[in-house]
Amino acid sequence: MSSQQGRDENSLAREMGLFGAMSTVVAGTLGAGLFVTLGTASSTTGPSVILVVVLSGILAMSIAVNYSWMATIFPAAAGSYAYVSRTFDSRLPGFLVTWSKWLGYMAADAVLALGFGSYLQVFYPAVDPKIAGFALLTVLFLVNIVGTKEYSVSQNAIFAVLMLAILVLVIPGSFSVDPANYQPFFTGGFDGFVAAAVPLFYAYIGIAVAGQMGAEVKNPSRNLPLAMVGGTFVLIVLYIWTAAVIYGVVGDYTVLANSDRPLATAAEAFLGDSATAVVAFGGLLATASSVHAVMAAGIKMPYSWSWDEVFPKQFSATNDRFGTPHWSLLTLYVVAAGLTFWSTGLSQALAIATFSYLIAYCAVSVTLLYVRWNRSDLVEQAGFDYGWLTPVTGVVGAVGAAGLLSEAYKGSLSIYVPWLAVGVVVFSVYWYLGQQRGTDVGAILDTLPGVASDEREDPTVRGGPSDD
Repeated sequence: MSSQQGRDENSLAREMGLFGAMSTVVAGTLGAGLFVTLGTASSTTGPSVILVVVLSGILAMSIAVNYSWMATIFPAAAGSYAYVSRTFDSRLPGFLVTWSKWLGYMAADAVLALGFGSYLQVFYPAVDPKIAGFALLTVLFLVNIVGTKEYSVSQNAIFAVLMLAILVLVIPGSFSVDPANYQPFFTGGFDGFVAAAVPLFYAYIGIAVAGQMGAEVKNPSRNLPLAMVGGTFVLIVLYIWTAAVIYGVVGDYTVLANSDRPLATAAEAFLGDSATAVVAFGGLLATASSVHAVMAAGIKMPYSWSWDEVFPKQFSATNDRFGTPHWSLLTLYVVAAGLTFWSTGLSQALAIATFSYLIAYCAVSVTLLYVRWNRSDLVEQAGFDYGWLTPVTGVVGAVGAAGLLSEAYKGSLSIYVPWLAVGVVVFSVYWYLGQQRGTDVGAILDTLPGVASDEREDPTVRGGPSDD
């Protein structure tokens, strides 16, 4: 069997529609952002965290446009890995960009699972968050292993109920705002305002998660941009609206800054017990949906490395019955489940998750600029062309992500550098083995991870102009 035949057999099925992709972006991002970070980020800047949400949203939208444009050229699994490696015709830069992000995904899944356990304690105080988090990971592991269609259906259902839980808070809350509660607006000066930017941007950290599943989205040249840009717009509206409400109804912002469940805390200030319970239930759904999306997206990186023969081949093997990369999924599940029982160092692991996401966002933005100025052949394959807009968003994304990296690196390098060194060793070993076998790297880079060869020329898969 030829190498290409093996890839075709392990390609992924396009079973996710537009709503599933958008719910992956929105519901998969809300967990840590809306239900935790909106409160904790205010500890350094007070109610002006609302303005940080706006500015972070501008950066997030720029990055979403950058990813969605690149996704129409390379609608493959693992998003940023495919965009970088195929643009520069080299597997190494894409691997380095996404290696640390893989660790970040596994750590984030563990922390979000623990967050689910914490929200569950609102209803069942005796529950151990670690046991609850492990149970959630196990259930979602089983859902993900049976395929993208089942993932999409379950995520859509979570998304619908989650929106209801949020609206229960923000609609009546909009009529209970006291403008006096916004004073003083800036409590930590410029330094405090900047310090809030990194944790607040974590609230947008999943905006490109649909790009990780680019090989499983139907009509990706249309649906990926709509999902990423549309989903990010929904997030921006929800974050700004919710931040304005919770800081407008709570007289002392430090109450929210010190709360593990700021939305439930805000609901207690003006809603009855039943409504507060609905909001707390929304926290359960938000953390669960984030775990769900991170798990579904996080397995695509080792799958794509394996597809490109720089990682063990088992990781690109798909389940005979369900067509899912089961070894990749099992690895993520085992590591994340193990981390739920290891609390030491998880906050630092989250820091490296944010740091690694920012590296990927900066790299993809720079890659977009390179394509616009040096790869006219790829520009012609893009699904949309907004003229001057994409170069502007490319600059905003690159400069903004680099600026946040200058803050986010603190406390991250002690994990990032050793982990990156391990990645370089892994890549070097498989590169050497490939050299010994006479691997045709050019032929590999002419494929898209997760995409069967007969789909390459399909206008609904790659190259959006034909969709007009």
